[in-house]
Amino acid sequence: MVTYKRVKKAMDIVEQLDSLLPLSYRFSISRIEKNEELEQVHIYLEVSKAYRPFPHHSLHSYYERSWEHLRLFQYRSFLHCRLPVFLDRESGKTTAMEAGFSREHSRFTLLYEQRVLELMQLHCCFTSVAAQLGIYPQRVESSYHHYTTEAYLNHTTAVCERVGLDETSTRKGHDYITIFTDMDAQQVIAIEDGRSSDAIGAFFASHANPAAIRELSMDMSPAFINGAQEHLPWAGITFDKWHVFKLFERHLKKLDAKLGTYRELLFEYLQDFYNQHQPNEAMAQLIFMADWIEEAAGKNALSKSIRQHAQGLVNHVVTKLTNGLLEGINSKIQAIKRIARGFRYTDNFKKLILFAFGKITVDQVNS
Repeated sequence: MVTYKRVKKAMDIVEQLDSLLPLSYRFSISRIEKNEELEQVHIYLEVSKAYRPFPHHSLHSYYERSWEHLRLFQYRSFLHCRLPVFLDRESGKTTAMEAGFSREHSRFTLLYEQRVLELMQLHCCFTSVAAQLGIYPQRVESSYHHYTTEAYLNHTTAVCERVGLDETSTRKGHDYITIFTDMDAQQVIAIEDGRSSDAIGAFFASHANPAAIRELSMDMSPAFINGAQEHLPWAGITFDKWHVFKLFERHLKKLDAKLGTYRELLFEYLQDFYNQHQPNEAMAQLIFMADWIEEAAGKNALSKSIRQHAQGLVNHVVTKLTNGLLEGINSKIQAIKRIARGFRYTDNFKKLILFAFGKITVDQVNS
């Protein structure tokens, strides 16, 4: 009686496990082995001997396959199966049966690869994910590239009205890319090579409906300004508040000898400018500042810049756009670069950024 109860209990466990695994009716569990030393569970499957793809198929031979599956409690779990090879009696050709729960030539189940991608989106590092799963980094990399390459090549730029752009380095000190962000959805929508006007030109060319863009938020980079005026002349430009303060600080250091103690007062005027609520009042404040600087220090680059870019400065009063969101995104991008210890190919860096921020998805893993 005791033996019967144990056997029945074991069979119940196998039946429950069978329902939890991603198996079709063709598969069933034949036995389960546990390796305490390695903390592994090996689940052996068998294909129904009655199964034939078509009536004119007959069994020809078998071939062995193994896959790693999601952990079973603290144990790494592996599936093993002798998959049949069928002979087509009409054509004389043989066809090997594929397991529906794994992609061809993969050593992992689809659910396992889904977990790999989830961890990659979280850690953005092949080595870290591999260490967590106890596998080689090359296997993580292989699964990641298999599912993301096509999605990356086919991804499109989302249509939006307000776009922020900022550059970030791909390598320390050189090689830049420009990040384009939907300021309302707070989502990265495109990445282009370089940080020149050509980057905005490439964004314009890849955008499904560039005429929908009404506002741009950027720093006061001459290359970005020229690119926006050339490719998106209908879009209003708002210069980022933080970069404007940095510009003032840089120019005022050069004028320090002429302005003296008035330097701090000028910063107060600039802060007052950003507290304005009406565009006409803000414009009047800017012109006053430019006149005041020229009166104290003569013709200079700062007053010239204020007059030249006055509209882009005043637009902040209406749009309230800043590059704060982009600075946060840039920080995460630089963290990705540091964790990965650099990228040999810029495209791999761009793809991982889009993947980490959810721009490219891999829903087909579970198909």
